[in-house]
Amino acid sequence: MNDDSKIISSQEMIQHVIDFTSINPESRELPSAWKKVVSNIGKNKNSGEEESEISLGERIAGNSHVVDLKNGVVLVEANHSGWIQYLRMYKKFIIKGLKWALPNLKIEDLAFRIAGSQAKLSDQYDNLVKKEKEKLYEKFSREEESLKNFSGANAPSNKSTNKNNSNANSKTELPPELNSIFERIKKEMLEEEKSGK
Repeated sequence: MNDDSKIISSQEMIQHVIDFTSINPESRELPSAWKKVVSNIGKNKNSGEEESEISLGERIAGNSHVVDLKNGVVLVEANHSGWIQYLRMYKKFIIKGLKWALPNLKIEDLAFRIAGSQAKLSDQYDNLVKKEKEKLYEKFSREEESLKNFSGANAPSNKSTNKNNSNANSKTELPPELNSIFERIKKEMLEEEKSGK
């Protein structure tokens, strides 16, 4: 018996299937599509492999399975980190195959964990969301800086024009109390972004 294999009871196996299909009713076909797509990895008629040999894809499929699907991300469990390395190498191939086999699921990414670990897709998803928030914060800061530069560059340099424009600017400026409210809201939003809420 292989040291990487894990023996589970039939009750645990059935519960796993029930849990997976009840959470994702439209994804009942995902485990079988996973096996089919992954089994095709490395299959090449000119590869020189004998028919009796088990292909790389079939070995990967035998040592990995789908655990969860959430927001287009499939959580896959593998028996060893080496299998996860293979899955990462063939990630684009697998995603393309799953999209072709199950277009309604809108699969966009794969996440991996080693069998026996308690990593959840929500943890990995939360990390992805946090990274996206950081990117948005950086983009917001860059755009705000460019707006400041733009408004400073377009300021009139002629004093006589300043007098004419001062009346126009006073009409478009916000009252101080509204301006302070907007500044407070902006500050709160930036603090929430930094704290990761």
